[in-house]
Amino acid sequence: DFVMNKLQLLSDSEIAPLTKTVTPRKVKSSIGGSTRTRKARKAPFMLQFKHLFLREVHQFFRDKETMKARAGMALFLSLIVGLVFWQNGKEWGTDNDREDIFTSISAHRGALVFLSINAMFSSAQPSLLVFPTERPVFIREHTSGTYGTTAYMLAKTLVDVPANFAQCTLSVLIAYWMIGFNGNFLFIVCGLFLLAVVSSSMSILLSAAVASGEEAMNLSPATFVPQILFSGFLISSKNIAVWMRWMQWLAPLKYSVNIVLLSDFHHSAVPDDRQDDVNELLYDNDIAKDAWWIYVCILVVMFIGFRLIASFVLSLRAKKFA
Repeated sequence: DFVMNKLQLLSDSEIAPLTKTVTPRKVKSSIGGSTRTRKARKAPFMLQFKHLFLREVHQFFRDKETMKARAGMALFLSLIVGLVFWQNGKEWGTDNDREDIFTSISAHRGALVFLSINAMFSSAQPSLLVFPTERPVFIREHTSGTYGTTAYMLAKTLVDVPANFAQCTLSVLIAYWMIGFNGNFLFIVCGLFLLAVVSSSMSILLSAAVASGEEAMNLSPATFVPQILFSGFLISSKNIAVWMRWMQWLAPLKYSVNIVLLSDFHHSAVPDDRQDDVNELLYDNDIAKDAWWIYVCILVVMFIGFRLIASFVLSLRAKKFA
């Protein structure tokens, strides 16, 4: 693994002379006792997937420190958010006081946005930290013909998805009643969960594309921090320059925020005398009230797309050592 990790830091021109010195494996032919080269036969796809999936499950439960850290972080941050925004979801401001109404609704929105930001970073960090250490093992086993990239990525995905769902459910379970949210519990969990799996996929793609874990960590702020600018937390979408406003639709965080805001600011949960204020908030942030299913579909497509691209990048990187 140490050697494979060092080899990943070499350029293609540096690797080429090394691969030329590798002697192909030879086996005896059954005719005449001659020798011929033969590639290792891969196991059937389902057999590859079965063993990879069982290994991922075993590694997940064996790494108890990471499990405790993820659960502890979700618990701690949710408690902090719940205490800071205590019962704010039930506050709609004082009648005839426009400033108080705006402050109450903005704080309500802030709680939802912060939970989304927390879901994004808490799912991205584990992949950024763990995946670079696993990549040398993948390259060694893939190069030897043990399994293919598709089976490897599928097994990792089926373990990663339930872990992210459990973490998002724990976060919402704590914060939902402390803050006093009004939206559907499962719909809010769904919005955060989709963002979590997309962020995890982006981290895997980033880790697969660069040479080392340190480089992935250095590039991660450029991938995730700009999304906060387009989430509507610091500045509403209508106040962003028109020539930059289109960039918000490239940010997974934006779609997640739209989903949770539409759930908690649903017309059935908002007092009649606050409907206009909420509609203004949604309009200022380019949120279409009937487009929640579009936001869900876009996040699903992003999740699948980033995983497929990560598989392709891993295959290219592994071919350098074939």
